[in-house]
Amino acid sequence: MTRLLCATLSLLASVAAGDAADAKNPPASQPAPKVVRNGQVRVDLKNRQVSFDTEVCLAEGALEFLLVQWQSKTHESILHTKAKASHIHAGLLMLGLAAGKPARWSGLQMGARFLPPAGAGLKLDMVWKDADGKSQSCQAGKWLTGHDDQEIERPEHWIFIGSDILPGGRYWAELDGEIISLTNFPSAVIDVPFRSSSVNDQRGIYANTKEIPSLGTKVEVVITPAAGAENAPDARETVLIDRFGHRLVNGQVLTEDQLEQWASKYITAHDRGMVVIRADGLTRVWDIAATQSILRLGGVREFDIQRVRPPWDILPRAADQAKHAMAQWKDKFVNYRDLLEDPGREAVRTLAQIEAELRQQEAHKELLKDYATRLKAALATYKATTQPASSTGGPAEGGN
Repeated sequence: MTRLLCATLSLLASVAAGDAADAKNPPASQPAPKVVRNGQVRVDLKNRQVSFDTEVCLAEGALEFLLVQWQSKTHESILHTKAKASHIHAGLLMLGLAAGKPARWSGLQMGARFLPPAGAGLKLDMVWKDADGKSQSCQAGKWLTGHDDQEIERPEHWIFIGSDILPGGRYWAELDGEIISLTNFPSAVIDVPFRSSSVNDQRGIYANTKEIPSLGTKVEVVITPAAGAENAPDARETVLIDRFGHRLVNGQVLTEDQLEQWASKYITAHDRGMVVIRADGLTRVWDIAATQSILRLGGVREFDIQRVRPPWDILPRAADQAKHAMAQWKDKFVNYRDLLEDPGREAVRTLAQIEAELRQQEAHKELLKDYATRLKAALATYKATTQPASSTGGPAEGGN
């Protein structure tokens, strides 16, 4: 697991905790700020609201999103915004919310069942000025309708599912541009609370043209958590495991006891909380099983186990694998004209990888040598204190 991934995961939590703490406990000479700003996102801690500016980019036709990033998927979304999806996510964390569970399937084959998004409930309000300059507002669901204005299930509340940090450190919603989904996209930050398909012949949500302001209208989106949203039963957290078996939560390495305590607190707040166990491709299977066992002791019952592909090729681990790899290298060097990449540059990268692996193995060797030295000393002390010496200098009493 890369350090960048861990750092990015911890960033959302640190922004939430740090900025909120600064706002609640400012220096004595400064008044508490009414609004904390994170980029173009405004977080009103007193009134418990997150808001940001958007613009109408579509007012008719089938929809997959209510909001996307600026100029990304404007052909299937009513609004687009220059605010960053990760900043919206962080703003909701600042209000004490936890990311929920995206739509998913539970079970296998014929026994599988669809589970809709679940987690902290949200209210979405749209605020704008009409052509006469008068302030207007409505709940987001009013802008939605069915095909030919047929009645549909409009969301009375929305779910903070929280997008994810992808291997490599990219925030998924910012990579795909999807912020508020109408069709159960797991990459979005916010979703509808029911099953909704993005398949064309099943797409049932359309723009309610007569209710949407004209194209280009500036619209403020105001997000307000539902009562008790910070303790929603459904939530989702991630535990990372690196190749050395370290377990990280929000960028912090936890011992087994600390992980169990963390899990207990998490489940106390969210009794149907899920934990995503994301393991480096070189992590031992035992480390994953042990982590799951520790989390179970803390009360966690729902898991999503993910293995992340290593950022480089796996080096040979046996003589036959090394022999096969060398045969491939020889073939590349002979047929280099047929390759898209110069095998010489590829070989240099592999040699650098081998050197890094050798350094890690040498460090591990030194660790084991130090461990053995300390264990031998402890064993010697143990023997000296538990085996009485003979008064004559001979074998201890009871010996042969």
